[in-house]
Amino acid sequence: MYRNLSAAMILSALLILAACGGGDFEKSTPTPLPTSSLPGLVTVEPRLCTLAKLPMLRVDEPQGDMLAWAPEADTLAYLAPATGSTWLVGTLLAVSAPDFDTPQELADHAAGHLTWSPQGNALAFLSLRRSDGLFSVSVVYPQSGEVRDLFPGEAAHTDEWSSQKAVREWRNEQSLLVQVSCGLDCVQRVQVALPGGALTPLGDPLQRPWDWQNYRLNAGAALPDEYLAFVREVNWAPDGSRLAYVDARRDAWVILLDEQVQFPLPTGGFLSVSETDWSADGTYLAAQAEDWLFIFGDCK
Repeated sequence: MYRNLSAAMILSALLILAACGGGDFEKSTPTPLPTSSLPGLVTVEPRLCTLAKLPMLRVDEPQGDMLAWAPEADTLAYLAPATGSTWLVGTLLAVSAPDFDTPQELADHAAGHLTWSPQGNALAFLSLRRSDGLFSVSVVYPQSGEVRDLFPGEAAHTDEWSSQKAVREWRNEQSLLVQVSCGLDCVQRVQVALPGGALTPLGDPLQRPWDWQNYRLNAGAALPDEYLAFVREVNWAPDGSRLAYVDARRDAWVILLDEQVQFPLPTGGFLSVSETDWSADGTYLAAQAEDWLFIFGDCK
């Protein structure tokens, strides 16, 4: 909110306030909220409050989901920076409600595409092996701590230019669908059978989709046309009662359509938000803002 104010302007305002009110900040006029660009919506005070703020891995380009809530528990998997890590890889951690204050380390050299199995027994992710610099896909079982590399050794060499991969979806607890690079502008779908890890190509190679490295959004009802010029990366809560979006300044907002109101997520007003994710029951909202992870819940 203050990113366009110079230091001189802020200092001048503080001096005037001190001169007029003797420095009594409690009695000063509240700072107005940013106004809404969306027609018909009123901007109100935030109704989601910060429950946790944790260090998070910051990346240059999209690397799939870097936030992923478990399907049947209020547990969030995310990527944190690690000593000696690059902007490509970090440590895979998980935190749980209600305090979100004791991260559990699940794996290292994780790069994104975090995808829970349907029952939450396993978590698949894109990994970057330090030994040979090749991308692979791994699965971690949080209960036991076991980590399995699905493309061990030379199997990670999927074409002569790159080793890019993406996790698409779990079909059930024993079957995972991934995509692997198979040449210039080419991807191949591969089904992985677990726990053995047998790889089965599915269908013919496809042209590489433009969004295969983007994070996934929850689809919802169509928004009014007049909103579309202002909202980006619309992410609906599971029950469809509210949605999160990112504006042109990379600030994140939440809209309550039934009430025709919106409010900003309190990330400090100067951090660019790159990903949002609702918990399975919509109780919590996680957001990555540069190198920080924010977890929000209803204000008490």
